[in-house]
Amino acid sequence: MSFARPQFLNRISGQMTILILVSLLAIHVVITAGIFLSHRFEGSRVLDDGLGEVVLLVKLVAAAPPGAERTRLLMQIARTYPNLEIKIAAAMPPLDGRPDAEPPLRYLEQRLGPGFQVAIGRAAAQPTKAAPMLAVHLPDGEMLTARLPPHPRLPPLGGPISITILFVVISATLLGIWATRALRTPLSGFAKAAEGFSLDGDIAKLPERGPEEIRAVARAFNRMRERIKTLVDDRTRLLAAMGHDLRTPITRLRLRSEFIVDEELRAHMLRDLDQMKSMTDGVLSFLREGQAREPATTIDIASVLQTVCDQFADMGHDVTYQGPDHATLTARPDDLQRAVSNLVDNATRHAGKTVVGLAADAAGTRIEVKDDGPGIPDERKDTMLEAFVRGNEARTMDDRAGFGLGLSIARAIAEAHGGALTLHDRAPHGLIARITLPAA
Repeated sequence: MSFARPQFLNRISGQMTILILVSLLAIHVVITAGIFLSHRFEGSRVLDDGLGEVVLLVKLVAAAPPGAERTRLLMQIARTYPNLEIKIAAAMPPLDGRPDAEPPLRYLEQRLGPGFQVAIGRAAAQPTKAAPMLAVHLPDGEMLTARLPPHPRLPPLGGPISITILFVVISATLLGIWATRALRTPLSGFAKAAEGFSLDGDIAKLPERGPEEIRAVARAFNRMRERIKTLVDDRTRLLAAMGHDLRTPITRLRLRSEFIVDEELRAHMLRDLDQMKSMTDGVLSFLREGQAREPATTIDIASVLQTVCDQFADMGHDVTYQGPDHATLTARPDDLQRAVSNLVDNATRHAGKTVVGLAADAAGTRIEVKDDGPGIPDERKDTMLEAFVRGNEARTMDDRAGFGLGLSIARAIAEAHGGALTLHDRAPHGLIARITLPAA
């Protein structure tokens, strides 16, 4: 028969309560064991080390014949053990009882055996700080007196400081183990899931384990990721459908515009239609960056850059290439060519001369598109990399105005290759768009 786990044990507060109770129980177990062991240690080893000599000397005196021989033996003992002050007394001295005399008294009685009578206490005229007196009645009737030897005592384990230290050590240890198991592992999983969040393919759900609060956060995180993916998928499908469906009416309008007699009106309409087509193509290209891409292959990046420069030069732009004749790189050729083309197109719109540079070394590959245009202020460089952001928000859509997608598409392609796109100032004026790709 199985029993249901209490609900409060699934919460952090309940587990912390159990942890504190277990810590207190462990402290009591340690203190009890320490006291038990210290009593055994004090009652055996310490007494053996201190009173064992007294037992041996008393038995040695009792074995010696009364008279001169016993007196001579006592004199030798006195010279060897002056602190014990062993001597023969005429009668049993009056000794007051001592609370701590029971363990040594019991020990002496057991070791000396029958025939010996033992008393421990303090004489009336004895100083308070002096060692207690020992009186032993020998089997032959004589009386021996001696001072008990001092013996070390173990420090008490039940003091406030010891209890506090034990509580801190045991609680910290149990708390560390519990926190590692119940909190650190799930939180590390949250961080990895957030960093590895991707809209490509299916989303692997975050495991829901740990205390109830952690499981609730995991469930909320999984629902949030599903909602984000649904929202992005809906946006992608909407924009893709709009961009695709607009191609057909744009094509029909272009065909009809060819029959307009007024050449100036026909030119304006064709230019507007070209802008609309360019915008829809840009939107579709931007959306494709989040979808499946072509496989990466080894390409000659220098040849790709030279091809881009030749294409723009054929259209009448002043675009040149600077760099090695050949340089290999593992990348997606079509995507990388589109990214560089977007950067060059953006440069030719606002500058007269454009230079495409290439540098490759062990650290990676750098592709730079340099122009001599007006440049971009530092406070707007990061903003310009966002989608649908143009250099001059107030200007109208003419043949030189872009749609704010070129830089964002280039950045998405660079990041898909594990690199980055950054904007820098060029001296004395102009802009440098730099794509940095890691080494293979």
